[in-house]
Amino acid sequence: MGKILKLRKTVRPRKVQIKTLLKKIRICAYWGILFFMIFSGCGCCSPPDVIGDISRLQQDHTFYLSGISAEQPIVDDATQKKLSEDYTRRYFSVWHQDRPRCTREDILWDFDKYGENPGYGENQRKRDRGWTEALKQSAVLDRYPNRGERGIVLENTNLRALPTSSPHFDGLDSGSGYPFDRLQVSAVAVNTPVYISHVSQDGAWVHVETSFYFGWLPARDVAPVDESFVRYWQNGRYAVMIRDSIPISDGNGRFYFKAPLGAQFPILREDREYFYVGIGVADENRQAVLKISRISRDAAAQRPLKMTRANLARVGNELINKPYGWGGLNQNRDCSLLTMDFFAPFGIWLPRNSGQQAHEAGRFIDLGNLSPDKKEAMILQYGVPYATLIWRKGHIMLYMGSHDGKALVFHSMWGVSTRDFMGRKGRRIVGHSAITTLRPGIEFCSGEASGCDPLQSVLGMTVLLPDVTTPSIPAPKPN
Repeated sequence: MGKILKLRKTVRPRKVQIKTLLKKIRICAYWGILFFMIFSGCGCCSPPDVIGDISRLQQDHTFYLSGISAEQPIVDDATQKKLSEDYTRRYFSVWHQDRPRCTREDILWDFDKYGENPGYGENQRKRDRGWTEALKQSAVLDRYPNRGERGIVLENTNLRALPTSSPHFDGLDSGSGYPFDRLQVSAVAVNTPVYISHVSQDGAWVHVETSFYFGWLPARDVAPVDESFVRYWQNGRYAVMIRDSIPISDGNGRFYFKAPLGAQFPILREDREYFYVGIGVADENRQAVLKISRISRDAAAQRPLKMTRANLARVGNELINKPYGWGGLNQNRDCSLLTMDFFAPFGIWLPRNSGQQAHEAGRFIDLGNLSPDKKEAMILQYGVPYATLIWRKGHIMLYMGSHDGKALVFHSMWGVSTRDFMGRKGRRIVGHSAITTLRPGIEFCSGEASGCDPLQSVLGMTVLLPDVTTPSIPAPKPN
């Protein structure tokens, strides 16, 4: 009996020790997981699109109109009319050229580039150079240009760097590869004027020039236009879409396409409720002909729409929370297509590329040598809300004004860079257009890691309106 009691006394402390040890392990595991979630920036504790700015800031442009005269134009009528006339000239410039603007060497550049690096296809398999070489042979560029005529786009379509709908991914991850199809140049809105310069050997692809870039389009998405069509279309009065993805049909109710925000059509007549516009469709010979459609005044406005804060907010809200699309893929918008479409109703023409928008669309102010705080101070002092672009390499944003002492921007963003406490780089996906500060996702940057703070990489600001009264802007001084 004494031996049994002695054995129980020996076993019981060991059980207690094991339980205590397991409890300590559980506590350590709990704090370890919590520590990792907080400091690693892995995003495992919340949905992938929830960054601090988006969850904290009202995603509504009208919310930020409080205390502002919403109906007061930010630019006078004469200036806006002049800008809109320049828009018309640029937009229809391709219908007034008698030869291609890009050379054979310009087109070959993409074939050479992707021939050296064929990348990965949609099946996640690495391609060989034969794939690009076959596309090159089909393009028959030794005969370039083999066509020279005006045309119009019949569908919302994609401008491609090579004559193929197949993608090119640099890699298979979201850092530099998938879903960034490098062959995607831009989305092209329905009924956009083009210059058709070349046709592939099989007739499936045409090389075109738009007012903003050049590339390949599926031949079925384009139709030639004749002189009477051009005169009819360029009548000087245009209805521009101020809502997105609106169904367009003819007088008999036959559906033709959905018009995105920024698309425009010639006004034939109007009443209190509707614009009656011309739309371009293809006849049985694949020649463009005009049909008549009506568009509600709730969905379209005569260009230029007056640049009041109320109208700017209305257009902004139509584009809020839209999916991100690299190069306009899937008819979604990337950062520069968002700003391009945003300003179209107001008659302000922007180039397609973010760097060109920053340097060619207005008065560029270099901020590259300033500290992050000084950059924001300059933007707050000299930026014109809804008429200023903020640029960092590869990205463009629309300055909205200030809120709680911070600059706000509206932009379409794929994601934000992260840096954990061990210095490891990562990315947190957002994937849509949003209102943020100049430091979206800063909560996922550990320490002062270079390149992690978005404001640190801001290089400049561009004031778009030439006659807006602003103070004289001094040259930025280095830190």
